[in-house]
Amino acid sequence: MECRRFEINLISASDLKNVREIFKMKVYAVISIMGDSQTEKRTPVDKINETNPVWNFNIKYTVGKKTLQNEEVKLVIKLYCERSLGDRYIGEVQTSIKQLYDHADPDGGSVIRSYPVQRDSATSQGELKLSCSFGETVTIQPPSTWKKILVVGTLDYACGS
Repeated sequence: MECRRFEINLISASDLKNVREIFKMKVYAVISIMGDSQTEKRTPVDKINETNPVWNFNIKYTVGKKTLQNEEVKLVIKLYCERSLGDRYIGEVQTSIKQLYDHADPDGGSVIRSYPVQRDSATSQGELKLSCSFGETVTIQPPSTWKKILVVGTLDYACGS
């Protein structure tokens, strides 16, 4: 099976809506493919920069070729404010992995993008900045621990590392 290494650096967010009334915002992000918990990664909590968190957090996935060709397979990044009485949802970014791939050089190039943070259908709640790169195509046999993703009637695979 043909795959590519997909590396994301979640750089920062800016001008997020302050969801705390009294205490400081402590923001972290949860990254996944299609919102699937098996592909989920979590950044450390930024306890200093409040509504302008900085993470510089790297995430690596291996994705199948069909994933890179399908507009419907999304990278989902949800932002939360850490609280002792339960974390509060701030908003999220969803972007097609295919769009990221199309903007990057197919032979291992990278791209830096900024996206508006959305909450429900409301207007933008700030901006999220990330960079990503795609490695060379490799042929591998997928381990049984890989998550199968339904891609337009066929199965593809994604694995976080």
